[in-house]
Amino acid sequence: MIRKQRIGFFLLYGLGFFLLWEWLRPLEQITNTGHIEYFVYFLLSALCIYFLQIRPWLGFLLKMLLIYFFLFLVFGKENSGLGGWSYLLLQDSVDNIKLLLSGQFDNLSDQFRTALLYILIWIVTYLFQYWIEVKRSILVFFIMTIFYISVLDTFTKYEAKWAIVRIISIGFVLLGLLFFERLVAKESIKIPTTAKWKWTLPLVMMISFSVFIGYISPKAGPVWPDPVPFIQSQADNVLPRNNETSRIGYGEDDTRLGGPFLPDDRVVFTAQTPSRQYWRVETKDIYTGKGWRASTGQSPLGNIQSGENIPVDPIINRDYKETQQAHITMKLLYPHILIPYGFITVKGNENGSFQYDFNLNKLRSYNEQNNAVELEQYTIEYQNKNFSVEEMRETNDHSVDTNVKAWLESYLQLPDSLPDRVKDLANEITAGHDNWFDKAKAIEQYFKNGEFIYTQEDVPVPEGSQDYVDQFLFDTKKGYCDNFSTSMVTLLRAEGIPARWAKGYAPGRYMGQNGTYEVTNNDAHSWVEVLFPTQGWMPFEPTIGFQNAVDYSYDENNDPAIPASSGNSAIEPEEQQREEPKEEKIEEPKQVENERNSQPEEKETTLMKKYQMYVIYVLLGLILIGVLLFGMRKKWLPYYLLYLFKGPSDREKLIEAYGKLLKQLARVGLKREKGQTLRDFASQVDTYYKIDDMSVLTESYERLIYQSPTSEQIDLKATKELWENLIKKATG
Repeated sequence: MIRKQRIGFFLLYGLGFFLLWEWLRPLEQITNTGHIEYFVYFLLSALCIYFLQIRPWLGFLLKMLLIYFFLFLVFGKENSGLGGWSYLLLQDSVDNIKLLLSGQFDNLSDQFRTALLYILIWIVTYLFQYWIEVKRSILVFFIMTIFYISVLDTFTKYEAKWAIVRIISIGFVLLGLLFFERLVAKESIKIPTTAKWKWTLPLVMMISFSVFIGYISPKAGPVWPDPVPFIQSQADNVLPRNNETSRIGYGEDDTRLGGPFLPDDRVVFTAQTPSRQYWRVETKDIYTGKGWRASTGQSPLGNIQSGENIPVDPIINRDYKETQQAHITMKLLYPHILIPYGFITVKGNENGSFQYDFNLNKLRSYNEQNNAVELEQYTIEYQNKNFSVEEMRETNDHSVDTNVKAWLESYLQLPDSLPDRVKDLANEITAGHDNWFDKAKAIEQYFKNGEFIYTQEDVPVPEGSQDYVDQFLFDTKKGYCDNFSTSMVTLLRAEGIPARWAKGYAPGRYMGQNGTYEVTNNDAHSWVEVLFPTQGWMPFEPTIGFQNAVDYSYDENNDPAIPASSGNSAIEPEEQQREEPKEEKIEEPKQVENERNSQPEEKETTLMKKYQMYVIYVLLGLILIGVLLFGMRKKWLPYYLLYLFKGPSDREKLIEAYGKLLKQLARVGLKREKGQTLRDFASQVDTYYKIDDMSVLTESYERLIYQSPTSEQIDLKATKELWENLIKKATG
């Protein structure tokens, strides 16, 4: 009987699968989501589990295993073994749950986002099963699907012409079949399966014919003008003029910094590289009090051929490691070339050439007609450099040659209007340090003292004669990377340390595939560069929540403690030795993307790190045991109830015990129908178990409920024995 009833739902679930599939089809075109087929497989599997009416606890475990399996296929194949990846998965889940609870949604890893999408599909399939089998109405979901596809067709590149045809066809068939199911259930009509097909086939044919006629029929042109261009133009111009909210991303004009901004998660480029890198686009050296501009005077170096060495920062001592390559694939096209530290050359413009702007330290690509050209792909060669802490600590005002000092003057420029309290603060921060490196680290660390706040919102623009740095250091103490980096450059110059302002992109999100990093507009970033005559331009990272991507060489015999920093630099050698291997170190950092509201995570204790894996496995085991106990509760719960009601019984305990018995009977499939009397239900139970205990117990229960002082006394002991016999039988 049950088998025939499920056959009637087979067509409904099949049509539902194709309708739900329409929600997944656009993802590959409008997002960066890959492996859509795995989501489709999971969707089909979840619907099959509900259709086959697999026990809830077993269905839960099956769906969890499917999610685990599909995540492993995408993210775990390149890891060393299933066990190692399982540990990384649990650790990643714990880290991302913390980010989720703190509201840092932009910093969630791709692996965790994928798991959340699987869970969302799980929830939707459960709701679909509820709409199909309980409510027997799909109208709301059908309308939502049409609206979803229509919006994507209107505002994205997704072409939904055939999707609309499929949705209308499937939706109307489902509506018709569910109407028939509701009618049969309402009138309590018993109809054989063959009769249902006699209803279904004409319905399908009629709808198919109607859709076909509608598709081939001529259509009049639109009467109203297209509203989409108007809506988009209004959206672009909705921002205020003063203290305006800009959209984050690379821009050339930095003459007036400040103000809030809007995030933008569009991918700018992907970089396949063996190491994390800052991707510099340009530098600027003249601070105006409101923003930055570059010096002028030097002519660009042009006609540089692909693969030819380019003199970017030529003062750098090239005592480097072996040459490495970074393969860049641009998603948003620009004519400039991204420059990592240790840059040597670039390949990829064989039909044109490159020009290097000395004023901006900016490299651009040109075609044969000397017009700027935007390259979609190119390869950069560079050499990672270990900056020597010993040599940098030997650099101070007295150690620098007089001729070099004259050349450095352009990187010590400060506006005459700079308030004296900025210079006094620089002197106060660096007091007690006698070299440029320690002074720079002291200033970098100053911004991590707890007084400053990283935020994207409510960041003011200095008005009138107010200085941008002075406003940030003494008045607001809140802002983003431009505030932090500009302030540090100014404080360094106030101490006679040559520095400049660099801008480009942070390393981006590690994708875990062949060393690939994905960099979005949210990664647009600015930082600080300090010039050490024997080392070259050394990057510093004052912005809260960001990590410096450079390596230090600890070649001193007695290296004094280096001030702590926000990144992986300026830590003692002992701490470096305790860091995880390179592969895990790349995956572990959740690089706080530029202009994102985040705070650095607290460090875990050594003891916690040591036993973290065991704690996670114990918690996982407890969760699994809990799921199994819940799924098998109808087996063990009767024995718990026997223990709970052990001992002498009174009227109240027996009344409570009878209610527990009804719930247990419902768990094993003997559920009391709505409106059914207790005596009718008791007779049904006795028929099932071929006894008469339930009827006798129910009669005693009713007498206990309505018992009066003059009523005949009930044998409580015999009543309890009846209850015990029934609760033992109700174990499934």
